[in-house]
Amino acid sequence: MDNFKKNLQSLKSINSPLFDTLQNITPNENLEVFIGRDPLDINFLDKTNNKFLFLDKSLEFNFQKLQDFNAFSLYPYLYFFGLGNGVFYELLLNNTNLKRLIIVEPNAEIIFSVLNLFDFSKDIEKRRLVLFYSKDLGLENLSPYFYMNKNALIYSKLYDLHIFNSYYEIYRDELFRVNKLFIDIIEHGVVSIGNDLKDAITGIKHHIANIPLMLVTPSLVELAKKAKNTNIAVIVSTGPSLYKQLSLLKKYEDYISIFCIDASFPILSKYDIKPDIVLSLERVEESAKFYEVVDSKYFKDVIFEVTSIAHKKLVDTIKQKGGILQISQRPFGYTSYFELNEYGYIGIGMSAANMAYELVVHSGFETCVLIGQDLSFGEDGSSHSKDAVYGEREIAKKEQVLLPKYGGDGFVESTQVWKLFWNFFVKDIFDTKDRIKVINATEGGARIPYTIEMSFVEALNNIDSVKKPLITLDYPSKEIMQTNYKKAQKKANEFIKYGEGKKKKIEELFLKIAAQSENLLKLNKENKLDLIDFQKIDELNDEIEKIKGLFNSKKFIDMFNEATQAFIFHQEMEIAKIIVKITKSDEEIKAKKIEWLLAHKEWLFYLAGCIDSVLFCIKESLKEWN
Repeated sequence: MDNFKKNLQSLKSINSPLFDTLQNITPNENLEVFIGRDPLDINFLDKTNNKFLFLDKSLEFNFQKLQDFNAFSLYPYLYFFGLGNGVFYELLLNNTNLKRLIIVEPNAEIIFSVLNLFDFSKDIEKRRLVLFYSKDLGLENLSPYFYMNKNALIYSKLYDLHIFNSYYEIYRDELFRVNKLFIDIIEHGVVSIGNDLKDAITGIKHHIANIPLMLVTPSLVELAKKAKNTNIAVIVSTGPSLYKQLSLLKKYEDYISIFCIDASFPILSKYDIKPDIVLSLERVEESAKFYEVVDSKYFKDVIFEVTSIAHKKLVDTIKQKGGILQISQRPFGYTSYFELNEYGYIGIGMSAANMAYELVVHSGFETCVLIGQDLSFGEDGSSHSKDAVYGEREIAKKEQVLLPKYGGDGFVESTQVWKLFWNFFVKDIFDTKDRIKVINATEGGARIPYTIEMSFVEALNNIDSVKKPLITLDYPSKEIMQTNYKKAQKKANEFIKYGEGKKKKIEELFLKIAAQSENLLKLNKENKLDLIDFQKIDELNDEIEKIKGLFNSKKFIDMFNEATQAFIFHQEMEIAKIIVKITKSDEEIKAKKIEWLLAHKEWLFYLAGCIDSVLFCIKESLKEWN
């Protein structure tokens, strides 16, 4: 099999748009290939722009570029704009430290020619080499290489989009677009991880406290089986445009399935509209007010899909007012650890509307309609719909964040948080586009790619005129409840025992490193650095590696990742800078060892502190179990 066939076969299941593009290219139509006496002396003539890829000898250029990139030889992730003639990358991939190489090429014929010349099939299959035709590149197909691989984000402070050579200056606008896309994705990934230990700990505390109640509610699997009581699901969000849709929503409420986020529930009740399902995602006490202000009659026969991290006040209010409570688990490590899988897992996105979309997809609806999903400020500066509980201007404009405008004409003002919600919608809708039709009937706000934009009237034009039935959920049997309760109790006790053991080891190592740190400071002050015991330094660094190995353990990650990542992730981003430093002399090697040791003093302190906080919260929450 020739190079092109091998490469194409590898691309088929990994990058189908590029696979399709390459199959339809006519060889030498706009690109002419020149090969010298040396088979690696390859140049291309771009006939469209009348420009050669290389102005000088290609071999000399590539070998010099490889030499220049010795400075990046410890970088596990590299990013390039321009595939060139492939020679440089063929050589670069010999570096075993390189875990992933992402190349964006704006000229499809260059990709076609290079894949005919070189066999990259094995690296493509392993996703070690990732090729993109820039016209196909978007948030939806680039983001998984960051969001599904936290290591790539850890090294994101070292990100640089390297331009292959001067030929690619003709694609300046595309280069800027691609670079901005990388930066936006990295920013989204880092912000999604967060930097607030309190939020993570609060979520764990609420989850543990809510487990006994969760186990007596219908399961999420049961809800997903029964939620589809019509063919069309309408997700009602709280953007400024919602108000104008309410009369139409009232008219059709008996014939469509209404998925309402908690903040929209009080608004719908004011217009005598009862949703089928109301969703709450957050852990904050303030969310309880969305239910406190609504009359009890609007709770009857309505299902309240609440995540296990919800505040006790919110859950109690729903119970007191007679709503049908269904508690589910978000896809966190500490929730999956309990192995109560029938109650999970949705809420990977960051808003209740994102979670509603997940539930709609899992429930098997043919069509999903979005209203009130502005994800931007209104023209009058409002952030929320009229009659919103916390006011139409709950959020003030603070930062200049732009998203494409609904209808495609220009941009609208948004916030970093709304942009996160938007990113999750783009990715989720792209991933499910073959399973469900998504109509954005918001008629304002931000454009959401891969949705069909049409008016709410049009979206509801051909619905069935048969009244929907109530959604009736079955509850687990007493035996299942008791079995699950005993399992959760056992897992909680194991959680505490395991965590206390690991915390003790981490604290012991921290004390050793703190003492060594004091010793180093003393030797430095006394001008006696030649007395540093590097054997001891090596031993401590080996112990650090063993502790860091905990993050390769599924058990440890499930238990502590959400709580520790806020601090540990941001520290790892700084430690990554140490990892990639090139050391040539013995003195540089010794300096790097000391820098590595000292960087982990604070790392170990925070890790032990985070684990301690988690264990304290679990013990406190377990006191609420009956």
